[in-house]
Amino acid sequence: MPSQNCGQTRWYESRNVRMIRAGKEKGMEAKEGFISRSRFTFYILLFGIAVLNGCGTPSTIQAPLPELPSKPVQHLRSEIETILDDALLASSHVGMKVVSLATGEVLYEKDADKLYHPASTMKLVTAATALVKLKPDYRFQTTLYIDRFEASGVLGNIYLKGRGDPVFTGADLEKLVDKLVGMGVKSVQGDIVVDETDFDTIRRGKGWMWDDGPFGGYFSHLSALTINHNSVLVRMSPGRGIGDSVQASIEPATEYMTIINEATTVDSPEDARLDIERQSKPIEANILTIRGSMKMGEAEKRLRVDVVDPALYCGTLLKEILAQKGVSLQGTVRHGELPNDVTEIANHISPPLSRIVWEMNKSSDNLTAELLLKTIGAQMEGTPGTAEKGRQAINEFLNEIGLDTTGYVFADGSGVSRYNLVTASMLTALLVYMFRNFAVMPEYLASLPIAGVDGTLKWRMKEMRAARVLRAKTGTMRGVTTLAGYTMTGDGERLAFAVLMSHYTGSANPRRALQDGIGDVLTQFSRKEKWDSAK
Repeated sequence: MPSQNCGQTRWYESRNVRMIRAGKEKGMEAKEGFISRSRFTFYILLFGIAVLNGCGTPSTIQAPLPELPSKPVQHLRSEIETILDDALLASSHVGMKVVSLATGEVLYEKDADKLYHPASTMKLVTAATALVKLKPDYRFQTTLYIDRFEASGVLGNIYLKGRGDPVFTGADLEKLVDKLVGMGVKSVQGDIVVDETDFDTIRRGKGWMWDDGPFGGYFSHLSALTINHNSVLVRMSPGRGIGDSVQASIEPATEYMTIINEATTVDSPEDARLDIERQSKPIEANILTIRGSMKMGEAEKRLRVDVVDPALYCGTLLKEILAQKGVSLQGTVRHGELPNDVTEIANHISPPLSRIVWEMNKSSDNLTAELLLKTIGAQMEGTPGTAEKGRQAINEFLNEIGLDTTGYVFADGSGVSRYNLVTASMLTALLVYMFRNFAVMPEYLASLPIAGVDGTLKWRMKEMRAARVLRAKTGTMRGVTTLAGYTMTGDGERLAFAVLMSHYTGSANPRRALQDGIGDVLTQFSRKEKWDSAK
């Protein structure tokens, strides 16, 4: 052991020193068998050097000096620091990391291992797990069954089973009904039974806030049987004359949503203001009240409104489509579970997962992300799919690729929850892995919004070098704005990056402008141009 060797060396030195001193006191000359003083000193020096090299303590070993970044990298870091030094961020927090996909070199980092709310960059994690674990060609199914059919065209019960398809629409449902009507069905004596048991019935993500409202389609209720984004489109326009009621309608036209219209048409623009409220007390209900007014000649207003209990909404639309095609229903629309002794009549198969992930990330769709989370849970851990099972599958996936998930918190699949906590280092490590995983990289990369072109980046970086080059997922919630993805430098070097900003007041737009500036600096980065010309 090193400590023993070092101790032996000290003993050897002291013994020989004593021998030299004893020889001097007696006036002895060096004889054969003894070490002369000069030769002894020489050997001791050689031995000491060997010992220092072989068993020195940490205080005696010089660690290699870290490699200094090249001048282009130093300049890049300086440009980024200049942007981050903006007064807008003086009281805010910023976590950032930039990594070369070719070499793994960290070109820049700032508080990269501190925790931040990811907002919708959480969808990068959900999408990655879905593509790797479910595969890009995975498809959802929504199936129509019956339990009894008589030659006279009378049915018993109709069963509609959902398995989490986030893009199932009324048009898709009508195609299923057409298969049923084509059999000669005239009436349904039983019920329409909607089966959403592939998932649990928890309608919102963990940590979603009580005031995440029903308008805009951002916080739709969750169900394994989903249709039309679990919402209706409300259309409002002025009446024909002053004092007339505002014209209000919903798409699709359905009895499932009741509208109480108290709004009127006015002449003065100062008086024109609409207030819309969906009943929330004593319980949530599909009752929409419109108050206020619209000005004569004002353009139509459109607003997407979430429905309560999406499975019953889907069953109600099924009943209404049957009625339009001349098929009556004697029973009701109700929840239930598919029995064993049923016959499959029609099956709708969704587009591939690659397309669904594309739609989710381009528009930053929360409903799709949450349904994917539960689907991952159902497929990896068994039905019913739950957010908890989905989070467990995400953690297992990240551990498999070398990320220690004990340092992060995942609450939902969309990033709406403020319980989510990630680091810039984690996001960039995931981006690096996905870029190098050719089995899913094309679909993953294609799903990200392109600067100045589409999705949530359509209006950002349009006049910058980053336009049409940088691809990234955005994220926004109150006091948080994030951007994470890929870009290519002026030399063709590909980079992965994450910028997480939080703890600010006011609009996110000025901070987004700073992120755009960083994205542009990364896209213009060159390791040679400026420096070659300076030689």
